[in-house]
Amino acid sequence: MPRYQCPECEAVLRRAEAIPAGKKIRCPKCEAVFPARALPDEEPAAQPAGEGYALAGQVKAVPKPAPVEEEENSNPYAVIKESEDEVKPEIHLGSLRDKFAKSKIGPAMYRTVVPSNWLLRLGLFSCAVAVFLFIYGIWPVIFCEANPIRPFIRPRVDIMVGAVLMFTFGAIMCMGAARMHDLTSYTWAIIGSVMALLIYVPRAIMIAISMLIMFGPLGLLVAALVCALAFVGLWCLIVLMNKEVREGFKERAEELTY
Repeated sequence: MPRYQCPECEAVLRRAEAIPAGKKIRCPKCEAVFPARALPDEEPAAQPAGEGYALAGQVKAVPKPAPVEEEENSNPYAVIKESEDEVKPEIHLGSLRDKFAKSKIGPAMYRTVVPSNWLLRLGLFSCAVAVFLFIYGIWPVIFCEANPIRPFIRPRVDIMVGAVLMFTFGAIMCMGAARMHDLTSYTWAIIGSVMALLIYVPRAIMIAISMLIMFGPLGLLVAALVCALAFVGLWCLIVLMNKEVREGFKERAEELTY
């Protein structure tokens, strides 16, 4: 009868039939799984003369019956069958995913978050400059001791009117940037981007030319920075024209409607 020893608990397992090489066996005591390697057969011990007869006053040893082989399913240390030719079923999740439409808001926000942040910065910068210009224009008029003459007041009024317009445009730019950031209004996003172009592109060209005239080649860096700041609105318009961004605005509008 072949014997197999568990490497974990060192229990000796016996089976009526030998296990083919390469198969595995499970120990019923410690539940360990190990390759089936049969132990060498035991040599039969020499039987003393007169074996089979009990001496006087002694009890004859009754041999233990051979273990009855149970069915394969009820055997606690049955051989684990591993077939290399067995084809495992593949799991396909494509059909499950396709039942639900993918949201288009995420890809749209991924494209709009950076340009909308720059548009918001540009709008806040415009508002801050407008407040400074308004204070600069009204300061001499308020704190002038004598009655200011008309030629003195007119330029100051022009500065204050320009500051009010610049503050209004900057507020519109901030509104458009906020609506572009959360995809709540495509119209406001377009208006804010156009305002950035109307305010800063002409001024950027004038400042760039002035820098080149005053500082020559050294003014190219400043001119490039000013032009880059001016074309934030153009950048936003290019992003807003993207198909994924427009579909994201549309889906967000449908969510807000329902």
